[in-house]
Amino acid sequence: MIKYLLSILFSVLCIFNNAYSQIMTPDRVVAMISNRFASIDSYYATFVERSGRNIKNGNLISKNPNLFKLEYSRGTNDQQIYSDGKTLWIIIPQKNVVAEQKLDYGSVGAIYTKEGILRLTSKYNIDFYNERELKPISSFDGRALNIAGYDSSSYTSGDNRLAYHLLLTPKQANVSRTGFPSIHLWVGQDGMILRILGISTVNVPVEYLFTSFRYNINLNDRAFVPYIPEEMQVLKDGLVPKS
Repeated sequence: MIKYLLSILFSVLCIFNNAYSQIMTPDRVVAMISNRFASIDSYYATFVERSGRNIKNGNLISKNPNLFKLEYSRGTNDQQIYSDGKTLWIIIPQKNVVAEQKLDYGSVGAIYTKEGILRLTSKYNIDFYNERELKPISSFDGRALNIAGYDSSSYTSGDNRLAYHLLLTPKQANVSRTGFPSIHLWVGQDGMILRILGISTVNVPVEYLFTSFRYNINLNDRAFVPYIPEEMQVLKDGLVPKS
């Protein structure tokens, strides 16, 4: 009888431990992101960008560790953003201006690059926003954020891709380097970042929604350095305040 009871107890403990091991934690989601970005060399995605009430569309091309290019659709002044990991260029053809910024203040990378992920996880505390279960991206309406006029339904409605919803808060009090006092991330089951929502210090939403991913496309590093016509005015190193 004792052996029988011990056998049952052992079985129950095994079931409990197995169930516990399957519980998702923030660290496991972060590991999923890191593993995903480490496993791909490059990717392409379409995006919807929101800054305050302004909404734009475009394409993102990214290559590890920290190269990227944002190409905006027609009707948005044909703006383009390039980075080769050392320099950032923001090109505004309508104004005939290029803002050029040297990236020389440590580990730099946009959040959708491998280096950006490493920087983000070192600068922010990461936890689930609410529930730890996978939820459709469109299930978050943002009313709890208390941002006047914030409504993402025009670009998230019908997006039923499942994702973990994380909330990031900076580890240091001064967010001048980290950028936002809070960031929301939606992470898919494969570890890919599907949606990013940063809340600025003046309570303005800056958001990206990514779709139509293609992975490991053949890209030369020169694709991330823009051609700048001689007639364009180049404004250097005015984007990042000097410390």
